[in-house]
Amino acid sequence: MDINIQAIEQHMLENKQTDTLVFGMGCFWSPEANFGQLPGVIQTKVGFAGGSKSNPTYRQMGDHTETVGITFDPDTISLELLLRKFWSDHNPNRPAYKERQYISLLLYRNAEQKIMMETIKRQLEGDRDEPIYTEISPLHDFTEAEPHHQKYYLKRFKRATELLLRHFSDETAFHSSTIAARLNGFVREYGTLASIKQEISQWNIPLEEKNRLQQLLDDLKW
Repeated sequence: MDINIQAIEQHMLENKQTDTLVFGMGCFWSPEANFGQLPGVIQTKVGFAGGSKSNPTYRQMGDHTETVGITFDPDTISLELLLRKFWSDHNPNRPAYKERQYISLLLYRNAEQKIMMETIKRQLEGDRDEPIYTEISPLHDFTEAEPHHQKYYLKRFKRATELLLRHFSDETAFHSSTIAARLNGFVREYGTLASIKQEISQWNIPLEEKNRLQQLLDDLKW
């Protein structure tokens, strides 16, 4: 099926105002899948942030933390909802291990994000009647993890991944794809193919492209 998913998704982003959020909540594979399945999340990447080491890698992470960076449409999904999901979907008070690699971490890009993070954290501390030990710090750098860490769960299905890659210019474009983010969530049992197809039916793209995308999902071999 000849369909340029990359071009379709780029067209959808034209004239859209987006925001980004970077966070750590343990091993970055599962949170990428968990957040990637949410309508309104446009792009997910896993990487290293929060430390001072130059050019961190998975084997040479230094004082960085495994983090997920997401790009989202605030008109569809709010920063507040994402932050509440962040705190509801992991234990921010579990004992630290592997130094800073797996700590609970929020990295703000601006004053608005910092205020929102601190406000919700105080509210949750009151609701739970206990302190929350999530670290809230400014974002200085985000270094993308190696390619085999991106869309980790989806890539375990080699036949489906090979078919999808035909519809992108390269692997980097595939890693930035909304469809890839949704399918990475689906194979981790976050969301369903039916919910992805329903979301596509609401996308602001021609009906023919909607039908071809939905048919592509039906044709994937798992």
